[in-house]
Amino acid sequence: MGVLAYWDQNVDLEISPWMPYGKDFNPVSVNSMHSDQLGSIASLAMGMDSELIYVESAETGQVGALFRENLMMPGKRRHADKGFSVMFGYSPVMEALLGMFAQAFPGLKAGLAVCGVWDREMLVDECKVIVLVGENLMLNEVKCLKALQEVMSAASSDGGTSSFFAERFGYRRFSIPFETDDITNLSILKLLYDFEFEATRSVVGPPPEVRLPGIFREFKY
Repeated sequence: MGVLAYWDQNVDLEISPWMPYGKDFNPVSVNSMHSDQLGSIASLAMGMDSELIYVESAETGQVGALFRENLMMPGKRRHADKGFSVMFGYSPVMEALLGMFAQAFPGLKAGLAVCGVWDREMLVDECKVIVLVGENLMLNEVKCLKALQEVMSAASSDGGTSSFFAERFGYRRFSIPFETDDITNLSILKLLYDFEFEATRSVVGPPPEVRLPGIFREFKY
């Protein structure tokens, strides 16, 4: 059983056709084009078997390794009314860390989601991700990112090795369906959930999902 529940909807990300998705030689340094802080968070995530996929807010816009056009054109803003959100690639270590961080930071919630990565009409990848979202538009982005960087830095024991090799030899992005879940438990839960008997419902309980805050409904980029 994991630390975080799933959000009640999936996430779709549309990347530019020229985006180096399969093998990326600049997954950390490209984030540093926005700020040293974002570069540091991206580097620390690599050391936790994860990846900083993007940060979005009214102040920052949408930036990250998968949104290079926004990093290279700082004035560009997308979905500025959607509030604050951060997405990381899944790893058990990152799930535990962000679960505790979201509980400690006021106005922030964390959950898991299935993320579809699209290049126009083509599904490039489908992976499991961790999404942090602010519950309202008043969340202090600067304070949140600073606290997140400090928590990740304190928990890291990688020393920058992973990010160095990712930059030097290229970072490969790929996923295997259900690679982070217990297949047997998933199958049993789905089988029980599909039964329409009240007795079964009382055993299984409600769906293991949390509702995405209202400002993030129809969550698609």
